[in-house]
Amino acid sequence: MSFYGSVLQQGSFTAMPVGASGLGAIPTMGSPVIIQVPAGIDWLLVKNYSKAGANGNSGTNFNGTANAFIGVNFYWQRGMAPGTGVVMYKSNGASTLNEDTLVSGGFTLYDPSGQTAGAQPIISAPVATTASTNATRPVVSTANTAGLIAGCSVVRMSNTAQTDVNGIDMVVGAVTNNVSFTLLTATNALATAPGAIGGAGFYRIVNVDPLFYPRRRFVVNITQAVNAQVSTSVPHQYVPGQAVRFNIPTVSGMIQLNPTSANNYLEANIVSVVDTFNFTIDVDTTAFTAFTWPTIAQQPSSFPEVTPIGEDTALSLITPASQVPVDCNGNVINAVQSGLLSDATVNTGFLGMILGSGGNGLALTTPILGPAGGGTTSNAGVVSAPDTVYWLAGKSAFGGL
Repeated sequence: MSFYGSVLQQGSFTAMPVGASGLGAIPTMGSPVIIQVPAGIDWLLVKNYSKAGANGNSGTNFNGTANAFIGVNFYWQRGMAPGTGVVMYKSNGASTLNEDTLVSGGFTLYDPSGQTAGAQPIISAPVATTASTNATRPVVSTANTAGLIAGCSVVRMSNTAQTDVNGIDMVVGAVTNNVSFTLLTATNALATAPGAIGGAGFYRIVNVDPLFYPRRRFVVNITQAVNAQVSTSVPHQYVPGQAVRFNIPTVSGMIQLNPTSANNYLEANIVSVVDTFNFTIDVDTTAFTAFTWPTIAQQPSSFPEVTPIGEDTALSLITPASQVPVDCNGNVINAVQSGLLSDATVNTGFLGMILGSGGNGLALTTPILGPAGGGTTSNAGVVSAPDTVYWLAGKSAFGGL
């Protein structure tokens, strides 16, 4: 490795596939992975250890379509455009390697402060949309879905007729390549539809969370139950034991959750985490007014929010130490703590590299799985063999940019 200069850091991760249900026992793309690397690295090598010993498969799943090739070796050097990189891949049924340049889904420097040259922007450039359905999970039509990953990407809508959706960060629940994407998932749909069909507008990809944890979130639904279930528009990242307060506008109904002198400034404690977008609280809302999402006709209005304020010690003590805040990929959020300190305010920022899920090659012009790897799934969409991926980062001995 002396050709590359000094090795500063190395590591590995397990890549889990996404979006492969019903496509058979074939390799599949994984969600983008962010690794921490020292500031000022000049090069990065990534090797998919699991796929190095397997033949190529042009039927590999990429964004729900079985048309991708398997990337094995990946290389980035400072000066390359964001999202690109050199890839060595295997064509269908072959063990020999071909080489190409990824035009998207490759390597992108990560800096949540937005101060590193060439890093991924905190908010992407606007992308045009043509329509949006009036549904609790609006389907947004667009000719460009580049960079959207179902279940993890977060978007911010603007300039559409659905003014009650504008400016609210929402997770993307499904993607049809260069045709449309669906806002929200089956488990965190809006309590009520926006109220009208959306017209032309724009969306932007939101590439970063607020630096400080725990984070305030928009609430899209709350059930009427002994232990109410709360749904958020993006991953909530909370754990049992954390205490929260609500700010529900009058147009959304369930204002009984708002802290007032009449309810002794109510705070709710998180009893359980249902999934990435849902948690239950120790408040009985069966007699409360039903929760609704503000409609277009009710604009302008504020939007329902939940804000962390502390913790319940008793609940925190019985929460397993293994239950820690995680992101949409299941990765533990940087610098957060568990147990009694799960409510501690921490700066989660770090410098890193985003390993993309892949994209078209410059020569091949069809998708190649990226440095984030993936895995193999069964016909039922069950992960049978996640990828093990190794990486090596370093500094050039001479030169550089």
